[in-house]
Parts: sequence; C-alpha cells; structure tokens
Amino acid sequence: MEKLTNGEYFNPSNRNHVFAVLSQRFCLEPALAGSEAIELADRSVAHHMRLVTGFSTNQSLFYTHTPSEPTLVLAAISLLYKDKSKRYPASLAKLSHDMCSAGLIEKGLLGELAARVLLLTARDHASSRDDFPFGFVKPVRLLSVFDKLFGTPATWGGSAQRSFNTAFEKAYVNFSHWITTRDPLPEKPST
Repeated sequence: MEKLTNGEYFNPSNRNHVFAVLSQRFCLEPALAGSEAIELADRSVAHHMRLVTGFSTNQSLFYTHTPSEPTLVLAAISLLYKDKSKRYPASLAKLSHDMCSAGLIEKGLLGELAARVLLLTARDHASSRDDFPFGFVKPVRLLSVFDKLFGTPATWGGSAQRSFNTAFEKAYVNFSHWITTRDPLPEKPST
C-alpha cells in the first residue's frame, strides 16, 4: 500500500493516489497529449509503481504501463475498501470529475472504461468480506454478480429467471483487475 501511495496516507482526493490505486484495478492509461497528463504519468513512474515501456521516435513522448501484480491489486483493494470507508466512491468521483473530464485518462472506445468500472464494482460487491482483503479475490457466483449489476432477480431475469438460475447455478467468475494485451485471445479456451 505504501508503494502505491509513495509512503503517504491514501487520500481519495489526491489525483496521484487515485490514479495509482485505480490503475491497479481498471488498467488506466494517461492520455498521450497535454502537459497535465504527461506530468501525471511522470509522477506515477517516479513515485507510484508505474513503468516506462518506451519512447516515441523523436523522444518527445514516453509510454507507461501499470504492471499486473496480484499483490498490488490486493493493496489497492485494501486502500479502497478498508474499514467500510467511503474511499471507493470518492476515488471514482475523483477519477470521473477531475481526471476523465479533464482529458487526462484514456477512456477507450465505446465506454470501455465505464464497462470495466461497472463489471468490477459488481464483482466486488458480490464478493465475501469475511477474509478481507482475500475474500475479494476468491471466485464468486455469476448469479450474484448479475444481481449486483442488474438488481434483484425479479427485475433482471423476468419470466426467464428460473431458466437463468438453472443454467448458471454452478457458474462462478473470478477477476480482480483488468489488463491490456497485444495478443489476441485464443479462439477456443484451454481447459
């Protein structure tokens, strides 16, 4: 947790802290243009566990990436959800109002970042709080994630709810963060 916040107490109104912590969960990338975005990326590399992955041909831009590290994901979960605090909603507000609105963060195509936030938030709320923070990385029932995402079963399943329950009663999902990959996913999943 100290590595993500540069040894400081996590503050959900601090742009650098929010970027570092939410990058671990949502795979945030700074925008490639604008002095504020470049400063955010520079501070993130210098103080908040972000990596430099390359430079432009004329050396005017540098590219960064957040490593996919399960230990850092657990640290981010701890910072966001510890003691049932309001840090998670405050961090999302900071991300939305201060960073996305200002063009500092790449939002992706067709609501890609919003989809990542919605799916991971629903998954978090379906997870167990018993073994904190490890309960957040254990598999959860797919139907529980649907309930959190769409509302009560009577709302999202309608007349087909019984069919959904039967089809997915033994289905579980497990994801704790998003990553980017340049490699395409295989056509057929491995078993």
